[in-house]
Amino acid sequence: MFTVATMVGLGGFSFWYLDRALASSRRRTMEAREDRLVEFVNAWPNSGSPVPLVRKLQQLTLAIASTDIIQIYDLNGRIVYSSPGPSDLKVPWPNQDCTERCYGLVRQNAHRIRTINHVITLDGQRYRLSLSGKIDEHFDVLNAIRNSYFLVCPLMLLLSVGGGFIVSGRALEPISRINVEAQKIGIQELQRRIPVPETGDELQTLTVTWNQLLERLEIAVERLTQFTSDISHDLSTTITVMMTTAGLALSRDRSPEEYRIALQNINVECEATAELLDTLLAIARADLVHQKIEWKAINLTDLVIEVSQQFQPRAIVKGQTITLQVEDEIWTNGDLSLLRRMTSILLDNAIKYTPESGIVTVSLARRQNSLELRVSDTGIGIPEHAIPRIFDRFYRVEESRTENEESNGLGLAIAKWVVEAHRSTIDVVSKPGQGSTFTVSIPQVAQTEHTDAAYAPLS
Repeated sequence: MFTVATMVGLGGFSFWYLDRALASSRRRTMEAREDRLVEFVNAWPNSGSPVPLVRKLQQLTLAIASTDIIQIYDLNGRIVYSSPGPSDLKVPWPNQDCTERCYGLVRQNAHRIRTINHVITLDGQRYRLSLSGKIDEHFDVLNAIRNSYFLVCPLMLLLSVGGGFIVSGRALEPISRINVEAQKIGIQELQRRIPVPETGDELQTLTVTWNQLLERLEIAVERLTQFTSDISHDLSTTITVMMTTAGLALSRDRSPEEYRIALQNINVECEATAELLDTLLAIARADLVHQKIEWKAINLTDLVIEVSQQFQPRAIVKGQTITLQVEDEIWTNGDLSLLRRMTSILLDNAIKYTPESGIVTVSLARRQNSLELRVSDTGIGIPEHAIPRIFDRFYRVEESRTENEESNGLGLAIAKWVVEAHRSTIDVVSKPGQGSTFTVSIPQVAQTEHTDAAYAPLS
Protein backbone atom coordinates (compact mmCIF):
# COMPACT_ATOMS: atom_id res chain seq x y z
CA MET A 1 0.00 0.00 0.00
CA PHE A 2 2.82 2.38 0.77
CA THR A 3 4.35 1.80 -2.69
CA VAL A 4 0.99 2.36 -4.40
CA ALA A 5 0.34 5.55 -2.43
CA THR A 6 3.83 6.82 -3.25
CA MET A 7 3.45 6.22 -6.98
CA VAL A 8 -0.04 7.79 -7.06
CA GLY A 9 1.17 10.79 -5.10
CA LEU A 10 4.23 11.24 -7.34
CA GLY A 11 2.12 10.94 -10.49
CA GLY A 12 -0.50 13.41 -9.26
CA PHE A 13 2.11 15.93 -8.21
CA SER A 14 3.99 15.64 -11.51
CA PHE A 15 0.77 16.16 -13.52
CA TRP A 16 -0.25 19.17 -11.41
CA TYR A 17 3.19 20.75 -11.56
CA LEU A 18 3.53 20.32 -15.34
CA ASP A 19 0.03 21.75 -15.90
CA ARG A 20 0.91 24.82 -13.83
CA ALA A 21 4.25 25.22 -15.58
CA LEU A 22 2.71 25.05 -19.07
CA ALA A 23 -0.06 27.50 -18.14
CA SER A 24 2.43 29.94 -16.63
CA SER A 25 4.69 29.66 -19.68
CA ARG A 26 1.79 30.33 -22.08
CA ARG A 27 0.64 33.32 -20.01
CA ARG A 28 4.09 34.89 -20.09
CA THR A 29 4.27 34.28 -23.85
CA MET A 30 0.97 36.07 -24.47
CA GLU A 31 1.95 38.98 -22.21
CA ALA A 32 5.17 39.38 -24.18
CA ARG A 33 3.18 39.21 -27.46
CA GLU A 34 0.87 42.00 -26.25
CA ASP A 35 3.85 44.17 -25.28
CA ARG A 36 5.44 43.65 -28.71
CA LEU A 37 2.16 44.54 -30.47
CA VAL A 38 1.78 47.79 -28.53
CA GLU A 39 5.43 48.68 -29.12
CA PHE A 40 5.22 47.79 -32.83
CA VAL A 41 2.19 49.99 -33.43
CA ASN A 42 3.16 52.95 -31.28
CA ALA A 43 6.78 52.99 -32.42
CA TRP A 44 5.89 53.06 -36.17
CA PRO A 45 8.25 55.54 -37.85
CA ASN A 46 6.73 58.89 -38.87
CA SER A 47 7.34 59.27 -42.63
CA GLY A 48 5.02 62.23 -43.21
CA SER A 49 1.68 60.67 -44.11
CA PRO A 50 0.04 58.72 -41.24
CA VAL A 51 -0.31 54.94 -41.60
CA PRO A 52 -3.70 53.48 -40.66
CA LEU A 53 -3.86 51.23 -37.62
CA VAL A 54 -5.28 48.34 -39.64
CA ARG A 55 -2.31 48.40 -42.02
CA LYS A 56 0.13 48.32 -39.13
CA LEU A 57 -1.71 45.34 -37.68
CA GLN A 58 -1.70 43.58 -41.04
CA GLN A 59 2.08 43.96 -41.19
CA LEU A 60 2.39 42.51 -37.71
CA THR A 61 0.12 39.58 -38.53
CA LEU A 62 2.49 38.47 -41.27
CA ALA A 63 5.11 37.69 -38.64
CA ILE A 64 2.98 35.61 -36.24
CA ALA A 65 1.74 32.04 -36.39
CA SER A 66 -1.58 31.31 -38.03
CA THR A 67 -2.83 29.71 -34.81
CA ASP A 68 -2.43 33.03 -32.94
CA ILE A 69 -5.37 35.40 -33.37
CA ILE A 70 -5.37 39.20 -32.87
CA GLN A 71 -8.68 41.00 -32.54
CA ILE A 72 -9.07 44.76 -31.92
CA TYR A 73 -12.37 46.34 -30.76
CA ASP A 74 -13.25 49.92 -30.09
CA LEU A 75 -14.56 50.80 -26.66
CA ASN A 76 -18.13 50.26 -27.89
CA GLY A 77 -17.34 46.69 -28.84
CA ARG A 78 -17.25 47.11 -32.62
CA ILE A 79 -14.59 45.08 -34.37
CA VAL A 80 -11.76 47.18 -35.73
CA TYR A 81 -9.41 44.47 -36.89
CA SER A 82 -9.36 40.67 -36.91
CA SER A 83 -6.30 38.81 -38.11
CA PRO A 84 -6.77 36.14 -40.77
CA GLY A 85 -6.89 32.68 -39.30
CA PRO A 86 -9.22 29.84 -38.43
CA SER A 87 -12.58 31.17 -37.31
CA ASP A 88 -12.92 28.45 -34.72
CA LEU A 89 -9.97 30.00 -32.88
CA LYS A 90 -11.56 33.45 -32.63
CA VAL A 91 -12.99 34.05 -29.17
CA PRO A 92 -15.41 36.94 -28.48
CA TRP A 93 -14.67 39.64 -25.92
CA PRO A 94 -15.61 38.43 -22.44
CA ASN A 95 -18.24 40.08 -20.32
CA GLN A 96 -15.61 41.92 -18.28
CA ASP A 97 -14.10 45.38 -18.04
CA CYS A 98 -10.48 44.16 -18.52
CA THR A 99 -8.79 47.45 -17.80
CA GLU A 100 -6.30 45.09 -16.22
CA ARG A 101 -5.30 41.97 -18.11
CA CYS A 102 -7.94 39.25 -18.13
CA TYR A 103 -6.82 35.67 -18.72
CA GLY A 104 -9.04 32.84 -19.88
CA LEU A 105 -9.05 29.23 -21.00
CA VAL A 106 -11.82 28.45 -23.47
CA ARG A 107 -12.83 25.10 -24.98
CA GLN A 108 -14.25 25.79 -28.43
CA ASN A 109 -14.84 23.45 -31.38
CA ALA A 110 -12.68 20.67 -29.83
CA HIS A 111 -9.85 23.15 -29.28
CA ARG A 112 -8.45 24.51 -26.05
CA ILE A 113 -7.69 28.21 -26.43
CA ARG A 114 -5.75 30.42 -24.04
CA THR A 115 -6.86 34.11 -24.15
CA ILE A 116 -5.71 37.46 -22.84
CA ASN A 117 -7.98 40.52 -23.01
CA HIS A 118 -6.83 44.03 -22.17
CA VAL A 119 -7.76 47.68 -22.81
CA ILE A 120 -4.67 49.30 -24.40
CA THR A 121 -3.64 52.51 -26.13
CA LEU A 122 -2.74 52.38 -29.85
CA ASP A 123 -1.85 55.53 -31.80
CA GLY A 124 -3.12 57.63 -28.95
CA GLN A 125 -6.58 55.97 -28.76
CA ARG A 126 -8.04 53.40 -26.39
CA TYR A 127 -8.92 49.98 -27.86
CA ARG A 128 -9.84 46.56 -26.63
CA LEU A 129 -7.19 43.95 -27.48
CA SER A 130 -8.03 40.24 -27.55
CA LEU A 131 -5.20 37.75 -28.12
CA SER A 132 -5.95 34.04 -28.38
CA GLY A 133 -3.87 30.99 -29.21
CA LYS A 134 -4.45 27.28 -29.53
CA ILE A 135 -2.77 25.21 -26.84
CA ASP A 136 -3.95 21.74 -27.80
CA GLU A 137 -0.33 20.55 -27.85
CA HIS A 138 0.05 21.39 -24.15
CA PHE A 139 -2.87 19.16 -23.23
CA ASP A 140 -1.60 16.50 -25.58
CA VAL A 141 1.59 16.43 -23.51
CA LEU A 142 -0.38 16.28 -20.26
CA ASN A 143 -2.62 13.52 -21.59
CA ALA A 144 0.41 11.54 -22.76
CA ILE A 145 1.96 11.81 -19.31
CA ARG A 146 -1.29 10.85 -17.62
CA ASN A 147 -1.75 7.83 -19.87
CA SER A 148 1.85 6.76 -19.31
CA TYR A 149 1.25 6.85 -15.55
CA PHE A 150 -1.90 4.77 -15.93
CA LEU A 151 0.14 2.25 -17.87
CA VAL A 152 3.41 2.35 -15.94
CA CYS A 153 2.07 2.50 -12.36
CA PRO A 154 0.25 -0.86 -12.45
CA LEU A 155 3.26 -2.38 -14.19
CA MET A 156 5.61 -0.95 -11.54
CA LEU A 157 3.26 -2.19 -8.83
CA LEU A 158 3.30 -5.71 -10.24
CA LEU A 159 7.08 -5.62 -10.60
CA SER A 160 7.56 -4.31 -7.06
CA VAL A 161 5.21 -6.94 -5.60
CA GLY A 162 6.96 -9.70 -7.55
CA GLY A 163 10.37 -8.37 -6.66
CA GLY A 164 9.31 -8.04 -3.03
CA PHE A 165 8.25 -11.67 -2.94
CA ILE A 166 11.53 -12.77 -4.48
CA VAL A 167 13.70 -10.60 -2.24
CA SER A 168 11.75 -11.45 0.92
CA GLY A 169 11.88 -15.13 0.01
CA ARG A 170 15.64 -15.00 -0.32
CA ALA A 171 15.96 -12.93 2.86
CA LEU A 172 13.77 -15.30 4.88
CA GLU A 173 15.35 -18.48 3.53
CA PRO A 174 18.16 -18.45 6.17
CA ILE A 175 15.53 -17.92 8.87
CA SER A 176 13.59 -20.93 7.58
CA ARG A 177 16.75 -23.02 7.73
CA ILE A 178 17.38 -21.81 11.28
CA ASN A 179 13.81 -22.75 12.26
CA VAL A 180 14.21 -26.23 10.79
CA GLU A 181 17.50 -26.79 12.62
CA ALA A 182 16.13 -25.34 15.87
CA GLN A 183 13.15 -27.71 15.77
CA LYS A 184 15.56 -30.65 15.66
CA ILE A 185 17.22 -29.63 18.93
CA GLY A 186 15.78 -31.34 21.99
CA ILE A 187 16.89 -31.77 25.58
CA GLN A 188 18.84 -34.86 24.54
CA GLU A 189 20.50 -33.10 21.59
CA LEU A 190 21.81 -29.89 23.12
CA GLN A 191 25.21 -30.54 21.57
CA ARG A 192 23.74 -29.65 18.15
CA ARG A 193 24.33 -26.15 16.83
CA ILE A 194 22.52 -23.96 14.32
CA PRO A 195 24.55 -23.38 11.11
CA VAL A 196 25.86 -19.81 11.05
CA PRO A 197 25.14 -18.00 7.74
CA GLU A 198 28.10 -15.95 6.53
CA THR A 199 25.98 -12.87 5.85
CA GLY A 200 27.80 -10.38 8.07
CA ASP A 201 24.52 -8.89 9.27
CA GLU A 202 22.14 -9.15 12.22
CA LEU A 203 21.06 -12.63 11.14
CA GLN A 204 24.59 -13.95 11.62
CA THR A 205 24.81 -12.21 15.00
CA LEU A 206 21.46 -13.71 16.03
CA THR A 207 22.60 -17.22 15.07
CA VAL A 208 25.87 -16.87 16.97
CA THR A 209 23.93 -15.64 20.01
CA TRP A 210 21.58 -18.63 19.85
CA ASN A 211 24.52 -21.01 19.61
CA GLN A 212 26.09 -19.38 22.65
CA LEU A 213 22.78 -19.78 24.47
CA LEU A 214 22.66 -23.45 23.51
CA GLU A 215 26.22 -23.90 24.76
CA ARG A 216 25.36 -22.36 28.13
CA LEU A 217 22.19 -24.43 28.30
CA GLU A 218 24.14 -27.61 27.51
CA ILE A 219 26.64 -26.87 30.26
CA ALA A 220 23.85 -26.08 32.73
CA VAL A 221 21.98 -29.30 31.90
CA GLU A 222 25.17 -31.34 32.21
CA ARG A 223 25.86 -29.82 35.62
CA LEU A 224 22.27 -30.32 36.72
CA THR A 225 22.36 -33.95 35.58
CA GLN A 226 25.60 -34.58 37.44
CA PHE A 227 24.28 -32.74 40.48
CA THR A 228 21.03 -34.72 40.48
CA SER A 229 22.99 -37.95 40.23
CA ASP A 230 25.27 -36.94 43.09
CA ILE A 231 22.43 -35.70 45.31
CA SER A 232 20.43 -38.85 44.61
CA HIS A 233 23.45 -40.94 45.56
CA ASP A 234 24.02 -38.94 48.76
CA LEU A 235 20.38 -39.12 49.83
CA SER A 236 20.12 -42.79 48.91
CA THR A 237 23.27 -43.59 50.91
CA THR A 238 22.07 -41.64 53.95
CA ILE A 239 18.61 -43.22 53.93
CA THR A 240 20.10 -46.69 53.41
CA VAL A 241 22.43 -46.21 56.40
CA MET A 242 19.56 -45.02 58.61
CA MET A 243 17.28 -47.86 57.54
CA THR A 244 20.01 -50.45 57.96
CA THR A 245 20.97 -49.11 61.39
CA ALA A 246 17.37 -48.99 62.55
CA GLY A 247 16.60 -52.43 61.13
CA LEU A 248 19.65 -53.95 62.74
CA ALA A 249 18.78 -52.37 66.10
CA LEU A 250 15.23 -53.70 65.90
CA SER A 251 16.21 -57.19 64.73
CA ARG A 252 16.57 -58.33 68.37
CA ASP A 253 16.62 -56.93 71.86
CA ARG A 254 19.61 -54.69 72.50
CA SER A 255 21.18 -53.10 75.50
CA PRO A 256 20.49 -49.41 76.18
CA GLU A 257 24.07 -48.59 75.13
CA GLU A 258 23.62 -50.36 71.78
CA TYR A 259 20.35 -48.49 71.17
CA ARG A 260 22.12 -45.22 72.04
CA ILE A 261 24.89 -45.96 69.52
CA ALA A 262 22.31 -46.78 66.82
CA LEU A 263 20.38 -43.57 67.51
CA GLN A 264 23.61 -41.54 67.43
CA ASN A 265 24.45 -43.00 64.00
CA ILE A 266 20.96 -42.17 62.74
CA ASN A 267 21.25 -38.66 64.21
CA VAL A 268 24.55 -38.06 62.36
CA GLU A 269 22.97 -39.13 59.07
CA CYS A 270 19.93 -36.93 59.76
CA GLU A 271 22.19 -33.93 60.36
CA ALA A 272 24.00 -34.58 57.08
CA THR A 273 20.68 -34.87 55.24
CA ALA A 274 19.35 -31.70 56.89
CA GLU A 275 22.50 -29.82 55.88
CA LEU A 276 22.09 -31.00 52.29
CA LEU A 277 18.43 -29.96 52.18
CA ASP A 278 19.30 -26.60 53.75
CA THR A 279 21.83 -26.03 51.01
CA LEU A 280 19.26 -26.89 48.35
CA LEU A 281 16.77 -24.45 49.88
CA ALA A 282 19.42 -21.73 49.94
CA ILE A 283 20.26 -22.18 46.26
CA ALA A 284 16.54 -22.14 45.44
CA ARG A 285 16.26 -18.87 47.35
CA ALA A 286 19.07 -17.41 45.27
CA ASP A 287 16.95 -18.07 42.16
CA LEU A 288 14.17 -15.80 43.40
CA VAL A 289 15.10 -12.49 41.80
CA HIS A 290 12.44 -10.69 43.86
CA GLN A 291 13.66 -12.17 47.16
CA LYS A 292 13.80 -9.46 49.81
CA ILE A 293 16.75 -9.05 52.11
CA GLU A 294 16.26 -7.92 55.68
CA TRP A 295 18.62 -4.97 55.64
CA LYS A 296 19.86 -3.74 58.99
CA ALA A 297 23.03 -2.54 60.66
CA ILE A 298 25.26 -5.50 61.58
CA ASN A 299 28.35 -5.67 63.75
CA LEU A 300 30.51 -7.66 61.37
CA THR A 301 33.24 -8.07 63.99
CA ASP A 302 30.92 -9.96 66.33
CA LEU A 303 29.54 -12.06 63.48
CA VAL A 304 32.99 -13.23 62.28
CA ILE A 305 34.11 -14.05 65.83
CA GLU A 306 30.89 -15.97 66.51
CA VAL A 307 31.15 -18.11 63.34
CA SER A 308 34.85 -18.77 63.93
CA GLN A 309 34.12 -20.00 67.47
CA GLN A 310 31.46 -22.35 66.12
CA PHE A 311 34.04 -23.97 63.85
CA GLN A 312 36.71 -24.27 66.56
CA PRO A 313 35.63 -27.79 67.71
CA ARG A 314 35.76 -29.10 64.16
CA ALA A 315 39.19 -27.60 63.61
CA ILE A 316 40.44 -29.07 66.89
CA VAL A 317 39.24 -32.54 65.82
CA LYS A 318 41.39 -32.24 62.69
CA GLY A 319 44.32 -30.80 64.60
CA GLN A 320 43.96 -27.46 62.84
CA THR A 321 44.37 -23.93 64.16
CA ILE A 322 41.97 -21.05 63.47
CA THR A 323 43.71 -17.69 63.80
CA LEU A 324 41.63 -14.51 64.15
CA GLN A 325 42.88 -11.07 63.03
CA VAL A 326 39.74 -8.97 63.45
CA GLU A 327 39.46 -5.23 64.04
CA ASP A 328 36.94 -3.95 66.58
CA GLU A 329 33.55 -2.39 65.84
CA ILE A 330 33.32 -2.97 62.10
CA TRP A 331 29.75 -2.39 60.93
CA THR A 332 27.89 -2.87 57.65
CA ASN A 333 24.34 -3.05 56.31
CA GLY A 334 22.95 -6.42 55.30
CA ASP A 335 21.05 -9.59 56.12
CA LEU A 336 22.42 -11.21 59.29
CA SER A 337 21.48 -14.79 58.40
CA LEU A 338 22.88 -14.54 54.87
CA LEU A 339 26.18 -12.97 55.95
CA ARG A 340 26.53 -15.62 58.67
CA ARG A 341 25.95 -18.35 56.06
CA MET A 342 28.48 -16.83 53.66
CA THR A 343 31.13 -16.68 56.39
CA SER A 344 30.31 -20.26 57.44
CA ILE A 345 30.71 -21.50 53.86
CA LEU A 346 34.16 -19.92 53.53
CA LEU A 347 35.32 -21.35 56.90
CA ASP A 348 33.82 -24.77 56.14
CA ASN A 349 35.55 -24.80 52.77
CA ALA A 350 38.90 -23.86 54.35
CA ILE A 351 38.70 -26.53 57.07
CA LYS A 352 37.43 -29.19 54.69
CA TYR A 353 40.36 -28.90 52.27
CA THR A 354 43.12 -28.19 54.80
CA PRO A 355 45.01 -31.24 56.07
CA GLU A 356 45.72 -31.99 59.74
CA SER A 357 47.94 -29.51 61.56
CA GLY A 358 47.00 -26.88 58.97
CA ILE A 359 46.26 -23.24 59.73
CA VAL A 360 43.11 -21.30 58.83
CA THR A 361 43.38 -17.52 59.15
CA VAL A 362 40.32 -15.25 59.34
CA SER A 363 40.91 -11.51 59.08
CA LEU A 364 38.57 -8.53 59.01
CA ALA A 365 39.92 -5.04 58.40
CA ARG A 366 38.97 -1.61 57.14
CA ARG A 367 40.32 -0.48 53.80
CA GLN A 368 40.06 2.90 52.08
CA ASN A 369 36.45 2.56 50.85
CA SER A 370 35.49 -0.93 51.92
CA LEU A 371 35.63 -3.65 54.53
CA GLU A 372 37.76 -6.67 53.73
CA LEU A 373 36.92 -10.15 55.03
CA ARG A 374 39.67 -12.64 54.20
CA VAL A 375 39.71 -16.41 54.84
CA SER A 376 43.07 -18.10 54.15
CA ASP A 377 44.18 -21.71 54.58
CA THR A 378 47.24 -23.87 54.05
CA GLY A 379 45.26 -26.60 52.32
CA ILE A 380 45.49 -28.47 49.05
CA GLY A 381 44.73 -25.39 46.93
CA ILE A 382 42.79 -25.14 43.67
CA PRO A 383 44.12 -26.00 40.21
CA GLU A 384 44.53 -22.95 38.00
CA HIS A 385 42.10 -24.21 35.36
CA ALA A 386 39.35 -24.63 37.99
CA ILE A 387 39.55 -21.15 39.57
CA PRO A 388 37.24 -19.43 37.02
CA ARG A 389 34.55 -22.07 37.64
CA ILE A 390 34.58 -22.74 41.37
CA PHE A 391 31.70 -20.31 41.93
CA ASP A 392 29.51 -22.07 39.34
CA ARG A 393 26.68 -24.17 40.67
CA PHE A 394 27.23 -27.92 40.89
CA TYR A 395 30.87 -27.56 39.88
CA ARG A 396 33.29 -29.73 41.87
CA VAL A 397 37.03 -30.03 41.42
CA GLU A 398 37.58 -33.74 41.02
CA GLU A 399 41.07 -33.54 42.52
CA SER A 400 39.65 -32.05 45.73
CA ARG A 401 37.39 -34.98 46.55
CA THR A 402 38.43 -37.30 49.29
CA GLU A 403 36.81 -40.35 50.73
CA ASN A 404 35.55 -38.47 53.77
CA GLU A 405 35.08 -34.91 52.45
CA GLU A 406 32.77 -34.53 49.47
CA SER A 407 31.20 -31.30 48.26
CA ASN A 408 27.84 -30.92 46.59
CA GLY A 409 29.15 -28.04 44.47
CA LEU A 410 26.73 -25.45 45.86
CA GLY A 411 28.51 -23.83 48.80
CA LEU A 412 30.66 -21.33 46.91
CA ALA A 413 27.82 -20.60 44.49
CA ILE A 414 25.64 -19.63 47.47
CA ALA A 415 28.47 -17.56 48.96
CA LYS A 416 28.88 -15.63 45.70
CA TRP A 417 25.14 -14.98 45.52
CA VAL A 418 25.15 -13.60 49.08
CA VAL A 419 28.14 -11.40 48.27
CA GLU A 420 26.53 -9.98 45.11
CA ALA A 421 23.23 -9.48 46.95
CA HIS A 422 25.13 -7.16 49.30
CA ARG A 423 26.70 -5.17 46.44
CA SER A 424 30.06 -6.70 47.28
CA THR A 425 32.74 -8.69 45.45
CA ILE A 426 34.56 -11.94 46.14
CA ASP A 427 37.94 -13.01 44.76
CA VAL A 428 40.16 -16.05 45.22
CA VAL A 429 43.90 -16.59 45.00
CA SER A 430 45.16 -20.16 45.16
CA LYS A 431 48.08 -22.41 44.30
CA PRO A 432 47.96 -26.22 44.44
CA GLY A 433 49.67 -27.49 47.60
CA GLN A 434 50.02 -24.01 49.12
CA GLY A 435 46.45 -23.16 50.08
CA SER A 436 43.78 -20.65 49.08
CA THR A 437 42.69 -17.16 50.09
CA PHE A 438 39.10 -15.91 49.61
CA THR A 439 38.66 -12.14 49.90
CA VAL A 440 35.27 -10.45 50.24
CA SER A 441 35.11 -6.65 49.77
CA ILE A 442 32.05 -5.12 51.44
CA PRO A 443 30.95 -1.46 51.17
CA GLN A 444 31.80 0.44 54.36
CA VAL A 445 28.94 2.24 56.17
CA ALA A 446 28.49 4.14 59.39
CA GLN A 447 27.41 2.23 62.47
CA THR A 448 24.07 4.03 62.67
CA GLU A 449 23.20 3.66 58.98
CA HIS A 450 20.15 1.50 58.36
CA THR A 451 18.44 0.53 55.09
CA ASP A 452 15.08 -1.11 54.55
CA ALA A 453 15.28 -1.33 50.76
CA ALA A 454 14.48 -4.61 49.01
CA TYR A 455 17.25 -6.43 47.23
CA ALA A 456 17.37 -5.74 43.50
CA PRO A 457 19.73 -7.90 41.38
CA LEU A 458 22.61 -6.05 39.76
CA SER A 459 22.42 -7.99 36.53
